[in-house]
Amino acid sequence: MRWLALFCFSASGAIFALQYGPAWMAPFLAAAAAGFLLYALYQKKRRRMVVLVLAAGVAFGVFYQTLYDFMWVDPVRPLEGTEQVVTVTLSDYAQAHTYGAKVTALLDVGAPRLVKVQLYGDETLLSCGPGDRVTTNASLRSAQMIHEKKVTSFTSKGMHLLLYAKGDLLIEPVNGRTFLYSPLYFSQLLQDKIAQLYQGNARILMTALLTGDRTHFDDTLYSQLSETGVTHVTAVSGMHCAFLFGVVRLLVKSRRKAALIGMPLLFFFMLMVGAAPSVTRACFMIAILSAAPLLHRENDSLTTMSAALLLILMGNPYAAASIGLQLSFLSVAGILLFSNRIYGALSGKHRDGAAKRQSAVWRLVLSALSTTVSASLFTLPLVAYYFGCVSLISPLTNLLCLWAVSFSFYMGILSLLVGFVYLPVAAVLAIPASAALDYFMAVVRLFAQIPYHAVYTSNAYLPGWIFYVYLMLAAALLDKKRRLRTVVLTAVLSATTLGIVIALPVLANGRASMTASVLDVGQGESVLFVSGGASALVDCGSSNSWINAGSVAANQVNTLGQTELTYLILTHYHADHANGIETLLSRVSVKYLVIPEVHGAEERALQAEVLTAAEAYGIPTLRLTEETELSMGEAVLTLYPPLGAGSINEEGLSLLCSCQDFDMLVTGDMDSETEALLLQTADLPDLEVLVVGHHGSKYSSSVAFLEETAPEVAVISVGDNSYGHPAPETLQRLEEAGVEVRRTDRGGTISITVY
Repeated sequence: MRWLALFCFSASGAIFALQYGPAWMAPFLAAAAAGFLLYALYQKKRRRMVVLVLAAGVAFGVFYQTLYDFMWVDPVRPLEGTEQVVTVTLSDYAQAHTYGAKVTALLDVGAPRLVKVQLYGDETLLSCGPGDRVTTNASLRSAQMIHEKKVTSFTSKGMHLLLYAKGDLLIEPVNGRTFLYSPLYFSQLLQDKIAQLYQGNARILMTALLTGDRTHFDDTLYSQLSETGVTHVTAVSGMHCAFLFGVVRLLVKSRRKAALIGMPLLFFFMLMVGAAPSVTRACFMIAILSAAPLLHRENDSLTTMSAALLLILMGNPYAAASIGLQLSFLSVAGILLFSNRIYGALSGKHRDGAAKRQSAVWRLVLSALSTTVSASLFTLPLVAYYFGCVSLISPLTNLLCLWAVSFSFYMGILSLLVGFVYLPVAAVLAIPASAALDYFMAVVRLFAQIPYHAVYTSNAYLPGWIFYVYLMLAAALLDKKRRLRTVVLTAVLSATTLGIVIALPVLANGRASMTASVLDVGQGESVLFVSGGASALVDCGSSNSWINAGSVAANQVNTLGQTELTYLILTHYHADHANGIETLLSRVSVKYLVIPEVHGAEERALQAEVLTAAEAYGIPTLRLTEETELSMGEAVLTLYPPLGAGSINEEGLSLLCSCQDFDMLVTGDMDSETEALLLQTADLPDLEVLVVGHHGSKYSSSVAFLEETAPEVAVISVGDNSYGHPAPETLQRLEEAGVEVRRTDRGGTISITVY
């Protein structure tokens, strides 16, 4: 019996339950542990031991989470919502941020104990390095609750406070370089050397592979990698740790010496790349697996994985909410449990002599395929939930690309080592590594253009298909004979039902006269109209950094069976209406770009970016200066030119979409004064749907405007924000006008179909 695995998994399970469960979960688990103990008294010896270990694990998990909160979380709660002078020691290099710069630091003056924080300040931080001390007046806020909404992106990294600098930053540079930050210094040194040897995407990818720094990934690159299912190979993960340890094993034949050299090297590498959960998991597992034979202990991968999980959670129980940790451990669990079974079913090795007749290349292909599929077994639902996408082409992309990534990793290490000695020779060694990465990107770009290379959760039928596929896989894996025909039947049924799932929304859209969708892009706006094979997207942006409006819009377009937008229309040049365009254009072709003709200087940079992107993709641009009608299948789009002046919000377009007796109006960020001008200059009909202006701002949707247009339904495109959108005044006006209100922050994407 794997007693250690049972204890570690039960303790980890208790911590996960406390992270995701309701407030009463702690006493419930404590009572459950006590119940297990009582139950054990009436069991036979072996079963009693199982129950006792299970109870001990649950009790330990509850106790440790409570202790961690008492030691590290509760002491900082009184600081939340305060403003005071603080001093922090930077523990990393700063990164550029929308409003300046951000950096991880340790709060050592202004708190009862050392606290890991995220500091936001001006660009001055970009000149600082690890070990520098910064003193400033700062606003201290919770890292767990932002705008009254629970978030886990900070606490999963051990941060429980966010510091927003309010004044000048007093910086005390560290005297010399300290050993404590040597992994970070070395990472920076590697990045400088990579910049000397590699160019373009090869430089960006090599930096990610060897240092874990993906800050130079733009939205387009990240989207392509995600769509083709190879994002994981560009993030430093267990695969890279295995590569690194493999290099040591190649150079050092003695297992003992390889462990003594490899383990310190692995943990230095872990600290250098930021100790991400996937890397930490791999380092712990490799270290334990390497040390076990030397200590004359049993080498068991499942036990090792459970111990690594508990060690990480003991470092920070809130890491349980880390997406990287969940995906890393679930992928490894899938490989350990099912890789051999899938390989056996594919190769037919249960048949006498079958394995011997297969070539080495074919066995390698089957091994790679079974590893990829088994790694996805537990992670697929999480990927769909977190990223809204299931890459169908991922197994093929991984099969064709993993060798290139492995080769680039090894050659990258070699080129950098030589680069510290003699740069010209290193530049020659960098050529094949760059070529392999260019091949990798060529495959990714090619596969990202294949229709239906991925399916998206904007397809309402996808969750049901995932559940069905899991039932089929369970049936296949329970087949003890591992017959090939069972695997083939499972694959055929899964593929057939997938085709039906993809076809259903396409067929439904084809039967409709028009479909309008107000997309859930958080605090931003993007509205898609589709009719008769033509389509128009009005705006494409979000001010929420964790949402890529371009990907959301492209997902919806593809789900409805469209591969091209007839019109891309921008109401005005604000980031929350236009910052997703670059990603959108990388995934969906556009016939015409329609923009307002403005003369003010505000947001001129964004306007230039939009025009540059349109020129790069060869998209004709229509600058709207007068009322214009555009045909779109069975619908007609009436565009009204900018009417206001002064603010960029008032120099925007508004759009009326009409189909049969249905009318829907989009006004961008128009305020009540410009609404009045629109009423004076346009002959607006009574509306079935109004997309509320400026995300429900109190300055939009005036009483006069609502009375004149008489909308039946008002849709508010809104997300997490600090502006108070939608404003209570606006909601009250809509209610008094008898308008039904729908909100994307509560209902997700809101679709209207006209038959």
